[in-house]
Amino acid sequence: MVRPNHRVTTVVSDITRENSAILTFTLMDPDGWALPPFQAGAHIDVHLPNGAVRQYSLCGDPADRQHYRLAVQREANGRGGSVLLHDTVRVGDTLLVSLPRNHFPLAPSAGRHVLIGGGIGLTPIMAMAETLRRRGDAFAIHACVRSRADMPFRGWLEPLERQGLARIHGSRDADGARLDIADLVRALPEDAHVYCCGPTRMIEAVLAAGAGRPEDSVHVEHFGSARIPPGGEAFTVDLARSKRSIPVAAGMTIVEALREAGVEIDASCEGGACLTCKTRYLDGVPIHRDLVMKPAERREFMTPCVSGCASERLVLDL
Repeated sequence: MVRPNHRVTTVVSDITRENSAILTFTLMDPDGWALPPFQAGAHIDVHLPNGAVRQYSLCGDPADRQHYRLAVQREANGRGGSVLLHDTVRVGDTLLVSLPRNHFPLAPSAGRHVLIGGGIGLTPIMAMAETLRRRGDAFAIHACVRSRADMPFRGWLEPLERQGLARIHGSRDADGARLDIADLVRALPEDAHVYCCGPTRMIEAVLAAGAGRPEDSVHVEHFGSARIPPGGEAFTVDLARSKRSIPVAAGMTIVEALREAGVEIDASCEGGACLTCKTRYLDGVPIHRDLVMKPAERREFMTPCVSGCASERLVLDL
C-alpha cells in the first residue's frame, strides 16, 4: 500500500544468510498485493525501527512484482543501520520503505554490457543481469570477492559461471587473482557499456580505465556515504526565493544549517547517495561531494547534505 508521503508498508517474509557478513531480506506487501515496480539498478530507502533511514539496492529480479530483496552487509563500525537490521529485524516484522529510485540504470542498448561488482556491490549487478537475460542482450559479469569460501550469492553466481556469463575473482584464494580492470576495459569495443558498484578504489580504477571511452558508456554506483572532511569550510547560504541569508559554520552541513534556521528541506540519506535534497544553485562555487550526480547536472545542482562551498557565498533556489 502506497502512503501519501510515498512510503510503502512491507513485511519481512524471509531472511537468508549469504555469507558470514551478508543477509538478504525479502520484503512483500502485508496483503500480498504487487509492490511498486522498479528497474535494474534502483534502490529504496528503508525506514528503520529506530527512526534512521538507510538506502539499499534492490537485488531481486525486477520482473518479480511481489518481492523486494535487499542484501545488507553487517558493518560493525558503520552508522548502525546494518547492525540493527542484522541483530533485531526478524521475519514477520514490518518495515516502511520508499518508492524505488534509480541513479544507476542500464543503457537502453549496447553491443555488450560488462558488469563489475565488488562484494556487497554485486547487489545492483544481480538485478541488471536478470534484466539483460530477459532482454536477450550480451553481457558478462566480473564478481570480485575475497574468497570463494566466503563468497556471497553463491547460488546465483556459480550457475552463471558454469554458463560462461560470470567470472569470479577471489583475491585471497591460493589460485585467485585480482581483476585487471585496465586490461578488461581497454579490450572492450566502443559500443560496450561498463557498470561498476563496489569499493571506492575499484570505482576509481574503472573511471580511470574508461576515461577515453565514448561519453556515458561508463556507469558507476558507490555504496556507503560521502565523507565530509573534519573542520570543513565556513560560508553563507543565500536563499533566493526566501530572501534569507544563513551562515554555515565550519564542520556543519548546509542541511544542518537550514534546519537550525527553521528552513524545511527534504533529505533522506544525508550521505550524498540518494539525491533527495538535490537543489539548484544560482551563484557561488559549490564543492560537490555527492556520489551519484553526472558532471552535467553538477553545473546546475548540488547536494546540501554533504556538499560545501569554495566561495564566500552560495545562492540556492530556495
